[in-house]
Amino acid sequence: MPRKSTLLFILLLIGALAVPSHSAWPGQYYYLDPSQVDLIHILAPPPSPDSNEGKADLQAVLAMQRTRTEAQEKEARADAEESVFRFADVIGPEFKPENLPFASAFFQRISSDSEEAVAVAKAYFNRPRPFVLDHDVRPIVGRSPSPCYPGGHATFAYVNAILLAYMLPEKAAAIFSRARRFARNREIGGVHYPSDTEAGLISASVIDNVLLHQPRFLTDFARARGEVRHAIGLH
Repeated sequence: MPRKSTLLFILLLIGALAVPSHSAWPGQYYYLDPSQVDLIHILAPPPSPDSNEGKADLQAVLAMQRTRTEAQEKEARADAEESVFRFADVIGPEFKPENLPFASAFFQRISSDSEEAVAVAKAYFNRPRPFVLDHDVRPIVGRSPSPCYPGGHATFAYVNAILLAYMLPEKAAAIFSRARRFARNREIGGVHYPSDTEAGLISASVIDNVLLHQPRFLTDFARARGEVRHAIGLH
């Protein structure tokens, strides 16, 4: 299938899965119940370790390990923190929690809901991390015991990047570039494969599409957007 046709198919599929909601979700979820995001049936299964694709995935991690610089290692360790404020280096120094009380809580709720949705897919695919499969992989960040597909940090990075770019279209290119770096740092860190990162981007797109069809979310998004733009001097 041509690349444009494939992209169109994915977008149509994502749109079909959006389920409008007119009330808050009960229980521990704020905007998004995991049942709304069927990543198990949207994501392709990860490549098996003995397949050509699986072997290439592992070799990519080992290659990054051999070539990573001290600066890359430093950033990979810092990016292990799942905080939307890691985007401050491209948004501006005023993008910080003390300036954004509502937006801080808003993004935290999104992260919590998204993490639950990703956890369901991780448990289903149950892909071992690179350092489990090959002891030549030497991680420089924490060795998470959870499965690695789809990438949780990659999903986190792109969920936030999509929303931040929507809030700040003036900075969209820099925001998405930073998200790509944030996600790739998990590969550099030795705890994710490139295909985990790709699945994280798809997962984030699905999650944000569902969120953007929730009236409660849209109300809070508008308020958070105004707070963010005011804090960094955009009106």
